[in-house]
Amino acid sequence: MLKEITAEKLLSKLSKVQLIDIREPYEYEEGHIEGSINIPMGDFLGKLDKLDKTKQIVIYCNTGNRSKPVVYMTHKLHNYHMYDLKGGYKNFLKVITE
Repeated sequence: MLKEITAEKLLSKLSKVQLIDIREPYEYEEGHIEGSINIPMGDFLGKLDKLDKTKQIVIYCNTGNRSKPVVYMTHKLHNYHMYDLKGGYKNFLKVITE
């Protein structure tokens, strides 16, 4: 089961979650959610030790097309419970500028 979190809900709990941006480094450098860690999608499964299991983990990309499969696959292969940011970084930007 894929768990999603909306940008609005994420804003209310930013200090309580670990944010992982799975976009490429150049995308991350162009803008990201403050406090997030950049682990590109291709490196993600090899860097699971970077995840803080004491917090809710939220994964995001630009639109959600890359993060959804990463959340699903990581849950299926390693039984990690994490959330996909619905609509990705683009939707997050839209919400914070409204």
